[in-house]
Amino acid sequence: MIELKKDLIVIGAGPAGSSAAFLAARAGLDVLILEKESWPRYKACGGALSAKTVDILSEHDIQIGPELIKNQISEFKFSFPGREEFGLNYKKTPIKLINRKTFDDFLLKKAAAAGAEFIDQMEVLRVKENGNEVLVETLTENYTSQFLVAADGANSRTAKYLNREKKGIIKNKGIAIEAEIEYQNLIDNNFKDQILIDFKHLDNGYGWVFPKKDFLSIGLGILNFEKVDLNKILAEYLRELNIRIKKDDFLVKGHPIPVYSDQTEFKRASNRIFLAGDAAYLADAFIGEGIYYSLVSGFAAAETIVDYLDSNSAEPNYIPAENYEFKLKNNIFTELKEAEKIARLFYNNKKIVQLLLKSRRDLLIIFIDAVQGLKSYSELGNLFNFFKNLFKIKI
Repeated sequence: MIELKKDLIVIGAGPAGSSAAFLAARAGLDVLILEKESWPRYKACGGALSAKTVDILSEHDIQIGPELIKNQISEFKFSFPGREEFGLNYKKTPIKLINRKTFDDFLLKKAAAAGAEFIDQMEVLRVKENGNEVLVETLTENYTSQFLVAADGANSRTAKYLNREKKGIIKNKGIAIEAEIEYQNLIDNNFKDQILIDFKHLDNGYGWVFPKKDFLSIGLGILNFEKVDLNKILAEYLRELNIRIKKDDFLVKGHPIPVYSDQTEFKRASNRIFLAGDAAYLADAFIGEGIYYSLVSGFAAAETIVDYLDSNSAEPNYIPAENYEFKLKNNIFTELKEAEKIARLFYNNKKIVQLLLKSRRDLLIIFIDAVQGLKSYSELGNLFNFFKNLFKIKI
């Protein structure tokens, strides 16, 4: 079996992998992306793009054109137990809704245009760090590279390899289930351009309805592991929404949510291997946001590698793993820690939250501001901490 050599191999062509490949290839590295699925592939995801996601792409010269946007929405409705509902017209930047299959393919094409090579239907079976290179084994080919970015998802084999001495730590997963129902398959289409967020059906998560151009994305997500029948709850949610369907053959898919936790020891990098996106357990513990953090980690991994290659002769003590962790710490760890604190406060005290929202509707605006990146989770956390102390809530 021939052994092919590359500067960088990227496993997985989602946002984390494609962003890393794009930046590295643009810097002149010989980059290969390996994707196990036939491309383009379906990806279960609500597909909401926050303003901060659009901004970080723009900072790296990737512009989201109107052809990618399936809807832009400023109207929200939040539902709580006891049929409590709060509406909000968000007058700032609307939430952009995309189709993940199209969006991911767009990012991959950016990486390919920058010079990255791409092979789909090529599953990586094993990786091994060996001194100054990484060995990558597939069913048909073996590769070596100076570096590896593993963006191979929530069930990442590479994450297990890097954390092989830490038994049982890769367990901080939530789970989501999503249905996509085409408008033409609805008997009555009563859905306006309004995002619905529902906190009634799950104790530690929420339901959503995202109206896109041709279909509704309806889902449920639990942000910590819980044994519940999501299929049954989804069916109840569809009935509550009064969704009547002409034929019962719409798409329903489930997927894990690898949630960041400051309480879990987890190795995200060695000197030659970097975990990015879902493989690095970077989903936000409050709302399950993953796309933004995937992009941040993908860009950070590529920047770390390029910096190392540029400075290796001048700075022999440059340690890639430490520099990658430093980039993540500076860019997203503070926010993810705050999201974890807010999640514990919010989901454990919904009745208090409902009472607060009755008197402080501006909290909804601050919540959307934080999701959009116009305010930080730290700012939202400070406000929640004020009310926590006021009501003497324990987290």
